[in-house]
Amino acid sequence: MKYIRFIVNTDHESATRCTGVVASLRILGEEGKLEDYHKQYAATIFEKLNNDMPCPPFDESNWSSDCVCWFKDTAQEWISVFRDIIAILQDSDIQVRTLTTNRPGMIVYEDDIQVVSKSQEY
Repeated sequence: MKYIRFIVNTDHESATRCTGVVASLRILGEEGKLEDYHKQYAATIFEKLNNDMPCPPFDESNWSSDCVCWFKDTAQEWISVFRDIIAILQDSDIQVRTLTTNRPGMIVYEDDIQVVSKSQEY
């Protein structure tokens, strides 16, 4: 299986410290840096994420700060939603990087669409 992760390009050398695309989209909205049509679509995306996407239990775990989320390559519906987020970010001059691996590290959580893994590499 292949695992896929999207991160916002920064000057930080560790990919585990990069901002995720969902947080970046939220921040752009809060800062008033989204066009109205992007704000409306972002609201639809956030509603879908909040209502339909499983949320790993970060608050209830004692996972390391090195833990990150990866999509399973079989989660095409969700990967498509995240590609829509990426399109909005790119329209706002935010560069996004796609990481792929067959070895995401030590998996500490798994559901049908994603894993959370600990890795110093990612």
